[in-house]
Amino acid sequence: MIEVLIADDHQLLIDGIKTTLEDVSDIKIVAEAYNGLQVLKILKEQKIDVILMDINMPQMDGLDCSKIVSKKYPDIKIIALSQFDEKRFVKRMIKNGASGYVLKDTSKDELIKAIKKVYRGETYFSDRLSINILQREINQSQFDPLFPKLTGREKEILRLISFEYNSQEIADKLHVSFHTVETHRSNLISKAGAKNSAGLIRWAMENGLLD
Repeated sequence: MIEVLIADDHQLLIDGIKTTLEDVSDIKIVAEAYNGLQVLKILKEQKIDVILMDINMPQMDGLDCSKIVSKKYPDIKIIALSQFDEKRFVKRMIKNGASGYVLKDTSKDELIKAIKKVYRGETYFSDRLSINILQREINQSQFDPLFPKLTGREKEILRLISFEYNSQEIADKLHVSFHTVETHRSNLISKAGAKNSAGLIRWAMENGLLD
């Protein structure tokens, strides 16, 4: 019997999954949680084989929770169950320990397949997810401006900005002038389409540039 925990802050979705899987003889929903903190509490109290983990939850989201679970409970398998079909979320969930990623409107058969595969130690990523990401990348390459490429120096300065170094501290550390750092900072903000350094860092995190 595969014992499953559903982590999602929408009760309707939880109820829908429970109803969908109630007649599957070798899969049992044994717990539900509405945020990452509740997931961690449940894991201290009972055995779980697979977690269906939403990404966007209050208090502690699925990204942070997955990272903790994968370190503290490496035998528990995580499947991201999300409405987001964007590459950056897939990459971050994989990095944080997920073995699978399916969309919330997935079919019953696909959900069962995903649970059974990750339980066996395999990975599972929705075919439709791959198609959506590929199609988006094709469309972007054809119609959208190219994703801004950062130089090695810009990446170095971006990393130091994320560590809360000011421009003079960065200049001292890299043995360049204050003016050079300010020019790079301005170029980075422009490439990100941000208004300030805080917006730059948010953009960098969302696009996996600070992983």
